[in-house]
Amino acid sequence: MPRKGSVKVSEIVSQPPAIKWPIITPKDYISSRVLEEDQIILIDEFLSAAECKQFSALIESLPLQATPPAKRGEAERVNHRMSVQDPAFAAMMYEAIAPHVASLPSFQKHLAPPAKPHSLNSNIRLYRYHPGQYFGPHYDDSVGDAAAGTWSEWTLLLYITGEEDGVVGGQTVFHKPMGKKKTEEIVPSLNRGTALLHR
Repeated sequence: MPRKGSVKVSEIVSQPPAIKWPIITPKDYISSRVLEEDQIILIDEFLSAAECKQFSALIESLPLQATPPAKRGEAERVNHRMSVQDPAFAAMMYEAIAPHVASLPSFQKHLAPPAKPHSLNSNIRLYRYHPGQYFGPHYDDSVGDAAAGTWSEWTLLLYITGEEDGVVGGQTVFHKPMGKKKTEEIVPSLNRGTALLHR
């Protein structure tokens, strides 16, 4: 959710080597839950413990880069990151998450028939945080996917580690406007394998 005074996320530019991704299997025993209507949705156990372990090992093996100092208008962050274009991996992720997003509303309410989710952006971003690192207040822009000719409406986050692994802090904090310059913090639990959708 955008917050007045927040800054936007800058684009990540990198050219990593070809990546052999773990397989994400669709799971018919999980369900989504709404944390904030039309804003925040959680899917617990979207990734299994084994899949999270594979992703963790993969990320540790990749040459993630330390973030440079923030430029004017950019969110302050201290972490390591990488970006890669991979339509095939995006398609695999979408197949796994599709049953949970089919009814998500679109911003484009004027369209007839109404717009429906159909894919994930092929720009995959990886972030790694060590103790004391952080990502300052910001909002996510709609991002274009040149290969698909689409624009994003939701951001998907996958948590590879969480409280189960001894992680303290590190949650994604949302600021809900409450009027008169007041906000309410919405802080989803940081659970391993959870998928978080927000806009």
